Amino acid sequence: MTWTKKLLQLNDVLSDLVPDKDGIIKYAKASGLKPQSIGPGSNVTDIWNTILNEADKSSKIDTLLKSVLDAYPDNLYLKSALTSQEIDFSASPDIDDTADWQDVSDETLELLTMEQSTLLPVNFLAKGVLKSKSVGKVELKIGNNRYSVGTGFLFKIKEVDALFFITNYHVINDKKDIERTRIIFDYELDVDDHSVPSRSFKIDPDGPWYSSGIREYDTTIFQLIDEADRLAEYGWIELKEVEITANDFVNIIQHPKGEMKQISLYHNIVTHTDDRVVQYLTDTLKGSSGSPVFNSDWEVVALHHSGGGSKPGEPKLPEGIKSRNEGIFINKIIQFVKENCKM
Repeated sequence: MTWTKKLLQLNDVLSDLVPDKDGIIKYAKASGLKPQSIGPGSNVTDIWNTILNEADKSSKIDTLLKSVLDAYPDNLYLKSALTSQEIDFSASPDIDDTADWQDVSDETLELLTMEQSTLLPVNFLAKGVLKSKSVGKVELKIGNNRYSVGTGFLFKIKEVDALFFITNYHVINDKKDIERTRIIFDYELDVDDHSVPSRSFKIDPDGPWYSSGIREYDTTIFQLIDEADRLAEYGWIELKEVEITANDFVNIIQHPKGEMKQISLYHNIVTHTDDRVVQYLTDTLKGSSGSPVFNSDWEVVALHHSGGGSKPGEPKLPEGIKSRNEGIFINKIIQFVKENCKM
């Protein structure tokens, strides 16, 4: 079996959707597979790797996907995997390739395993919904029926009289891709679980274009064309310099793998900060590149940009924590914008 990028990402998607051995075996058996080769100590990613290999040998990959799709009918990646369409969710750079991951302290692990109060004022949710309006899906057409996707958001800073959109450099970094890119807002469900009518915007090719490489700020900033003054209904997130420390909790609004907008709440804890990055443990799915990372006051503290699985030799993380993640400290991005606007 040749492991193409599409199959590797499919392996990741299945691992996120069905992260337990019993669930995987259930879907394998429903597809007519006999998963005897699964070892007792196998991790979830390896188990799905084995199952996909077995399905390929029996020409049952589509059967397997349909079985999982019955339980997750709205998953765009599973749908695309059954067609000629290909969705590339702008896989973020592996955290071990771009960052110096700091060990998780015993204090942080203790906080994660203790029974913490989750009581919050009702307006906490209302504030989050308001912020979410400014978060959009980035979709870049990279070929026939092939799309690269990410997340980004509208923002302003007090010292600059302009409205910008920001995402990761590894999501879009070449101005030649502007014509093939659209920013989609309201790609989400309403309170009745119905799809909200979405609206897309194009990047202004004549507007500002500020970018910084993956190993610096992994950031691309631009403006959108707003011919009918429709951007106003999506507002913006005001960026201001903040303080963030280890053991703070963070929330992430995202379009994981290009799916409908989702929010990751209070299962995310900061493990390390410095003057460039914020590192945190989360249950965030892959494909959330460019998402805003908020503190408990709904202030943006980082631009999510990379992630990775458990680090070899690191203590086992508490149940529910899927990955180590890193974002670019928002103070650095604010400085970056100010410096470029002076030029």
